[in-house]
Amino acid sequence: MRKRTEEFNIKELLNIFIPKLWLIVIVAMVFGMGMAVFTVFEEDRYVSTTVIHVVKASDMEFEINDVEFANTYLQTYIEVLNIKDFRVSVAKDFQDHCAKTLPELTEADLMAKFDIGIWEPSSIADSFKITARTSQDLLTVSVETSNAQFSYYIANSIANVLVAGQTLAYDEAVKMRVVQQAVPGAPVKTLTTYILNTFIGGAVGAVLSMVAIFIYNVADVTIRDKKKIEDNFDIPVLGVIPRFISDEVKIKK
Repeated sequence: MRKRTEEFNIKELLNIFIPKLWLIVIVAMVFGMGMAVFTVFEEDRYVSTTVIHVVKASDMEFEINDVEFANTYLQTYIEVLNIKDFRVSVAKDFQDHCAKTLPELTEADLMAKFDIGIWEPSSIADSFKITARTSQDLLTVSVETSNAQFSYYIANSIANVLVAGQTLAYDEAVKMRVVQQAVPGAPVKTLTTYILNTFIGGAVGAVLSMVAIFIYNVADVTIRDKKKIEDNFDIPVLGVIPRFISDEVKIKK
């Protein structure tokens, strides 16, 4: 009869993986290098950030409640930033700014300059990613695109739309001022990114190879030594008959 079901302790697991350590290392290296190559050829992205200070619009002396009010207001704005209509308003401000500062460029030139496919507000609105965070009465807005200058222009346009107001019903209840102007976008991919992605790829490769080795070991029902019989069946092992290969078989081989 069966003595027990398969159970694995640390020692048994090590006995499974250590003989196959070379395979685990090779798979980890392949996945790691693959992830590094993917990172190299992945599209470059650039982030530009602006910081806006928000306070309660009041003639009264400053109070701590004013900061709490502004913080609540900013939490609402984090949700608003990715609403389609708001993004379209930002795109229109971006177009107006380009018309004033770059009047010598045609729409085709502007699309080429900023890597934009279609010069329409709705299309432009879909071509950038906005992330935001708050700290007390400060709103930090980051814009990520595939073009450093485009990230910079959009970050400034977001600040313009926010400061101009008329986005939320109680815009007149607060005062907003840009305390950190956006600068041309910094690349998202750095040396740390390459190292981290390579490490992640290697770790994934190692885990997958270990899982495959473990499953293969569990599925393999071949009995190669008496220990496996003693561990799985409640019967004594009187002896082991070695496997001999006759001379005739050796000659044929």
